[in-house]
Amino acid sequence: LDHPIAGSQNHTRPLTNHKDKGTLQAFVSAEFPSLATNSIVTVSEDVPPKLLNVCAREAKFFDRRKEQARVEMEKLSASDSALDLDLTKCVPAAYVSGRKEFCGFVFHVTTDTLIPRPSTETLVDTTVEFVNKRNACETDTNIMDLGTGSGCILLSVLLRTTNTRGIGIDISTPALSVAHSNNNHHKLTHRAEFVHASFETFTIDPHVVSRGPFDFIACNPPYVSSTRASRMRASIENEPMLALVADNGGYQAYRDIHTALAADARVLARDGCIAFEIGKGMENGVRSIFGDWVEVNAVRDTQGVLRVLVFQQVMQGTN
Repeated sequence: LDHPIAGSQNHTRPLTNHKDKGTLQAFVSAEFPSLATNSIVTVSEDVPPKLLNVCAREAKFFDRRKEQARVEMEKLSASDSALDLDLTKCVPAAYVSGRKEFCGFVFHVTTDTLIPRPSTETLVDTTVEFVNKRNACETDTNIMDLGTGSGCILLSVLLRTTNTRGIGIDISTPALSVAHSNNNHHKLTHRAEFVHASFETFTIDPHVVSRGPFDFIACNPPYVSSTRASRMRASIENEPMLALVADNGGYQAYRDIHTALAADARVLARDGCIAFEIGKGMENGVRSIFGDWVEVNAVRDTQGVLRVLVFQQVMQGTN
């Protein structure tokens, strides 16, 4: 059929009610020797209509995905050679073209960085809303993008606001190189810089502390559990696992950040906030980790999924 057929194969949706249909298709015909006559006995059955319907549906899904990738690459002015796209090789269009549109802006991406998702635009929108409200009363706002990757979150916020500056932090040196490239491309080097640090050490890193305190921290940490990552393998295998997968059921990064801030919160302004992107159904776990903070906002994405939680630290002496 020249495309994936069903189940969990590359570029198909998980079909919980149609598992192992590829195996079923492979065994609709069988041959084995007869012990009585020494002849070959053949047993064959027609492919079940239900399976054929599943195959047709998956073919349409695959073709639609391939067309979307072509449109995206054409929009980003990819080369003609790149437009000869083969999704069965599992290389996302953004990595083929080296570019991805996010929040209306185009960013350079490589396999050292995540491909920006539309759901993450919710985190940008939340940050911009905070900045605009604060800038109505203050002269400027200082923000941090914690786990910056390509820098698309920080740079998108700066491109959409005025009187705002910030830094992006990442543990990956290759990712920071991509962020620097995007910073130069969008001509924001006078308002943004990128620093090498980790979730565990960012609150005590001299370079970070010297540029604080920060009024707002935006963070899209790795939150895919190892179990879920194994099911998603085909769709994420080209992306950096360090930026996607976290221990303890996907909650380890949130725990590390909470621990770092609890030990030394100098990087956060007295009335500052931290906003996290979260995975579907993770809100209670993250709320539990930040149970000693005040939740000041919860924002859903365009699909209705609770995607961003915003916390403010409880200050000593407040009721």
